[in-house]
Amino acid sequence: MKQGEFELLSKQFATPQAVMTEIINLKAIQGLPKGTEHFLSDLHGESEIFLHILRNASGVIRTKIDLALGKSVSEDEKNKLAALIYYPEEYLSRTPEKEKTSAFYAEILRRLIEVIKLTTAKYTRSKVRKAIPTEYRYIIDELINMPYHSISKAKYYNGIIREIIELGNAENFIIRMSYLIQRLAIDRLHVVGDIYDRGNGAPKIIDKLAAYHSLDIEWGNHDILWMGASFGNAALICNLLRINCLYRNLQVIENYGINLRPLMSFALEEYADDDCEKFVISDLYGTESELERNAVLRKMTKAVTVLQLKLENELIRNHGEFEMDDRILFENDGLTDKEKELVNYLIGEFSSSRRLSEHVDFLLRKGSLYKVFNGNLIMHGCVPTEENGEFSLVSVGNEKYSGKKLYDKLNAVVKNAARGDKYAVDYTWYLWCGKKSPLFGRDKMRTYEKYFGGSLCEKEDPYYNFVKTEEYCLKVLNEFGANGKYAVIVNGHKPVRVKDGEMPESGNCRHITIDGGLSKAYSLKTGIGGYTLISNSEGLYLVSHEPGFSVDGVFRGNSDLKSSNRLLKKYDKRILVKETDDGKAMDKQIRVLKSLLKYYNQK
Repeated sequence: MKQGEFELLSKQFATPQAVMTEIINLKAIQGLPKGTEHFLSDLHGESEIFLHILRNASGVIRTKIDLALGKSVSEDEKNKLAALIYYPEEYLSRTPEKEKTSAFYAEILRRLIEVIKLTTAKYTRSKVRKAIPTEYRYIIDELINMPYHSISKAKYYNGIIREIIELGNAENFIIRMSYLIQRLAIDRLHVVGDIYDRGNGAPKIIDKLAAYHSLDIEWGNHDILWMGASFGNAALICNLLRINCLYRNLQVIENYGINLRPLMSFALEEYADDDCEKFVISDLYGTESELERNAVLRKMTKAVTVLQLKLENELIRNHGEFEMDDRILFENDGLTDKEKELVNYLIGEFSSSRRLSEHVDFLLRKGSLYKVFNGNLIMHGCVPTEENGEFSLVSVGNEKYSGKKLYDKLNAVVKNAARGDKYAVDYTWYLWCGKKSPLFGRDKMRTYEKYFGGSLCEKEDPYYNFVKTEEYCLKVLNEFGANGKYAVIVNGHKPVRVKDGEMPESGNCRHITIDGGLSKAYSLKTGIGGYTLISNSEGLYLVSHEPGFSVDGVFRGNSDLKSSNRLLKKYDKRILVKETDDGKAMDKQIRVLKSLLKYYNQK
């Protein structure tokens, strides 16, 4: 380290004693079991179930309750405590005032303390203290770390609880403790793409993720769709609007302050005498038939579909390197003056939406097309592959790339698109639906055929067949530098049709697909309500969620999201923090701190 670097670091650690304390702290952390990682994919705007999975940590919290309280508490009381931890404000508001006695609060506080003690067992005291809300740091730290089996300690312990209640702060304290349990149950969250799509809750999901303590996001094709629309890609704007019209999901557009009235006026005028019967509107998210509204949506759907196809034709003609001439399925003279005016208006609306811009900025900061974390390769889609098993060469500009180099180049393309680079903005459309796009993974998107006739069959990239073999999985893992003993590829994007006998794991469990149908639409196809992948210090677990969950059910029947847990990999020994990416980063910190300590001694 240079002199200036030592002086800068010494401002943080002003004395040799401070340096030694930090080294000891880091060494202690390295000796602890690694934190729990949660993997979720293909949220598709389904905010209710996603937020619940975060609140219950895919069933982990309910397990902690069982372990902490044992048989001394009934199942019904455990269910009530779980509901309280998941939704503390609502639980307390639903509790009749006459039941809110001192004994009621004291019992809850004691049970929460027991659950917190178990939840924090694998963390250092300093890490837990940092997670505790500042205003309650001292009190909670005392309660969860105090040995109170002796008479004197028990009196001290009960005295703290009594004072909390008598000062009228019990409910606020309970709320803070509940969220602390949620915070500590998941150490790291991986969102494996497609926050956006059919559901209207994507803005809520991103707002939640923006405040989350530790996460990464691997962009999915639907995320790129919205990001590209925000960058001003007109073809993607039309794709996005078509999907949201189709599923009667304009609320998400309105949440971003985007006014679609000019589009509606254009559609009603342009297709006044056309019932647009081929443009069927889904009833999945509707409450009633709403025939009149559906008639308007059909016209809007046709309007943006025609615009989409015209704009896509233009992109294909302008970019021969896309090699998608077979998707120019009709001749046209380009956009009419009215269509140009509408398209320019829509570009302006999407580009100027402040909230959308903030959400896209967040996705750019926290996201990428892939991530290697703790030895695992995480990506939404696929590695484009030829029929012979070799990685495909994909054109980007005047060059061709494959494997990891392709992913790295495309990461740069997305970042350039955010800066306004015209070619990069155009390329975001290719990422959405290009024949060799790693996010699309199919030979062609059949929008034209859906409405105007032709085969709807889409051929999958050979990648999805090859990952059934361990040899190919190891090839992919090695390509991305994820070659640890327990390394796996984690994918989303391709729904696992459990009801048809498909399994999420393949390649001797080197490849795991966790798109199981979190979205209501997809659960009908898969037969389940989604997957969560959990990696803790002991192994890799797959949690299968049942469809049909509602938050209201948690309170009406004290029921939780019904899930089943299955062990995929059992590690030979418990994985410690020192073996993780964080642990390796700590090694570097320790070396620097030791150099600083030597600098102090010499000084």
